[in-house]
Amino acid sequence: MSYCNILVPLDGSELAELALQHIDQVAKPGAQIHLLSVAEMLIAEIAEQPTGAVTTLLNGVYWTTSLPYEQRPLVQNAHDTQEFNQRFDYLQRTSERLREKGYEVKIEVLPGEVVETIVETARNGCDLIIMATHGRTGLRRVLLGSVAEGVLHRAPCPVLLISARRG
Repeated sequence: MSYCNILVPLDGSELAELALQHIDQVAKPGAQIHLLSVAEMLIAEIAEQPTGAVTTLLNGVYWTTSLPYEQRPLVQNAHDTQEFNQRFDYLQRTSERLREKGYEVKIEVLPGEVVETIVETARNGCDLIIMATHGRTGLRRVLLGSVAEGVLHRAPCPVLLISARRG
């Protein structure tokens, strides 16, 4: 089965990028690949719009999300603007490789709780989420939580989990 609109959450790690290796196997030619980076502590001058969308201006870049205003963090330090810019630049560089393969690529950096933001983003028309997982088990999983598991249980579409465990 091939997919047309694929969400790939990335955090800048090599582990997360394992998901990118599987896009060619599941994407239709010319598919839209939505690269998403979620920053839990991101500066946000947030204003609720009449449409219910939330628009934010960070360092001259406007971006919009449909997450409710009360779920958005309000953090006030310049480090977060720098983090936003670093994440955005990282996604730009990553998107170039996918565009060279003929994919349409959308990039987005959003503040918020990671699982909730991934799930809400997927609700906007994604038909597959591809993400890597550490494959933690037992006490480590309980203590550290699992973004992949949270997304898997709440996603509105199929989720392809790529294991980082080495056999």
